Amino acid sequence: MNIVIYGHDYPALVTAASLASNGNFVTILPLDAPVNWTWQDTARKQSGLALLIEKQLETKRLVWGDLQSLPAYATSHVHILSLSAAVGDLSDNLVQQLSLLLREKTLLVTQTLHGVGRADAYQHCLKVAQSPAQVVVWPEFLSEGSAIAQFNRPDRIIIGTDNDWAINRMRDLLRPYNRARDMLLIMKPAAAEMTKYAINSLLALRVSAMNEFANLATSLGVDIEQVRQGIGTDPRIGFNYLYPGAGFGGPNFMADLSAILHTFSQQGIEAELLPAALRVNDHQQEILFSKVWQHYRTHLTGKTFALWGVSYKPDTATIEQASSLKLIDALLAQGVTLQVHDPKALVALSTYYPNHAQIKLCTDMYDACLGAHALLIMTEWKDYWSPDFDRINANLVEARIFDGRNIFDPEAIQTIGFHYHAVGRGNA
Repeated sequence: MNIVIYGHDYPALVTAASLASNGNFVTILPLDAPVNWTWQDTARKQSGLALLIEKQLETKRLVWGDLQSLPAYATSHVHILSLSAAVGDLSDNLVQQLSLLLREKTLLVTQTLHGVGRADAYQHCLKVAQSPAQVVVWPEFLSEGSAIAQFNRPDRIIIGTDNDWAINRMRDLLRPYNRARDMLLIMKPAAAEMTKYAINSLLALRVSAMNEFANLATSLGVDIEQVRQGIGTDPRIGFNYLYPGAGFGGPNFMADLSAILHTFSQQGIEAELLPAALRVNDHQQEILFSKVWQHYRTHLTGKTFALWGVSYKPDTATIEQASSLKLIDALLAQGVTLQVHDPKALVALSTYYPNHAQIKLCTDMYDACLGAHALLIMTEWKDYWSPDFDRINANLVEARIFDGRNIFDPEAIQTIGFHYHAVGRGNA
């Protein structure tokens, strides 16, 4: 098929390169890209994406397009809207333009969502313009760091449309990813949109609930890890997303939560659970600062801390909506110097805090500990799980770790001489 994908972020590029790798001819229009953006900027967010894109560019099944050539793409079989969640107006304007250009039966697929009911509004726009194109909701469930694997081996494919021709067309497009068993769930467009938002909302509730229990465990002297193991054995609950820590974040995840809250408001319904979960998360993002503040009895000025991990999750360079930013802002305001290491996000951090006198970027995780009063951990990169504790101890002023992701075992850390402050696990 001839496919046009509109967008610049990793869902758009992963989708484009993956579809091209299966024989489709794909054109990418990065309409929402910031000034001076390059595709390599986005590829850094996803392991293996740069190589996949380069290979498809070489085969010429993947090419770059531009808005001026939009009329030439009107005969393409599929148009996929994968614009950033924050640019709903741009998506609306694009659909207005396409409604005047799409004169043949084709698919207009919304992959990145901009609220419940947007797909129905797009179909109405096409109908008014007398375009035969059919709108389909195909919400993406890709996570930074594992998006390529998730795209090629999905655990479900949700399709929102009530048009039989569109359903068959989507089946044909997604056939390479739907072979072992039929994973397509067909539903109304608004139901597909709501499903995506509901999934993320329930994940937010789950994580925030666990963080509240972790805070209670701290007060009671209970190890939350033992509680987590017990909770996970209940088959109605399971083990996924039960890890307490310093809060959740990420630009796309937070944008989805904001979008569903806006939908509640539009319908005149006062949401209660999700706002409560977000309030818990706001508090939780400050949990590590609170531990540092209390331990040093508010006397932080002039101290130096090593900080491992600033990306909002492992295997990505993205720091937008990361919990680490709240910690950094709070520490900088107290006159702290930070020696920061992150396997991928140092470039993004240097852009966010350009030439900041209190921030030293370290390409070596152990160098970040040199002369630091304590080590702070905010992202659970695999690099940090089994470090050389002797080197850490030798470099730190005091053998003290504040762990916002609970990656170490308190008893083991205590045995080798560290003071350990984690979330819901007491102080070793």
